[in-house]
Amino acid sequence: MKNDSYRDSEPAASPGELCTWRESNCALAQLLARHRHALKGAIATAETIGRSIDELTPLMVALCRRTCRFCPEPCCITNTVWFDFQDLLFFHLTGAPIPDCQAVSEPKEACPFLGHHGCSQPPRNRPWMCIQYLCPAQRTILERQQRTVWIGLMDKIEFIKRQRRLMETDITRCIKSTHRIKAKR
Repeated sequence: MKNDSYRDSEPAASPGELCTWRESNCALAQLLARHRHALKGAIATAETIGRSIDELTPLMVALCRRTCRFCPEPCCITNTVWFDFQDLLFFHLTGAPIPDCQAVSEPKEACPFLGHHGCSQPPRNRPWMCIQYLCPAQRTILERQQRTVWIGLMDKIEFIKRQRRLMETDITRCIKSTHRIKAKR
């Protein structure tokens, strides 16, 4: 796959990769569904994460509009990204659409979700590593011109990181305790 073309169609992935991706998401969905009654705290945390991402979106979009089209090394091509476990938990708990495939691409290949007008995924459905990423040009803009915005943005990103860890910890604790109770019976 070459990085000189942008895709606006289906993400490229082998049938085996798509099968594994779908099977993994089905298994996760089933596991979470079995424990849904006990996951109220994790669901509330996921909803907080979603609202926080929504708060970040206008600033991140504005920064991208200002910098991305002039970038000599677009992060969507030069960085290797993927959906991590916390991303998947967030999608499943909030009922967000599950992306068609994993976002993984080979180094120097475009992200499978990169289209002619940027990312084809809605802001909440992007890998966290993409949502929080600030390139050097964006950092410079914020540090020099909008110091208070920079500080607020970094605080919000750290808050979301803590919430993501809390969500995962809550789910893990809930599932472990449920399995311990069943094992004692």
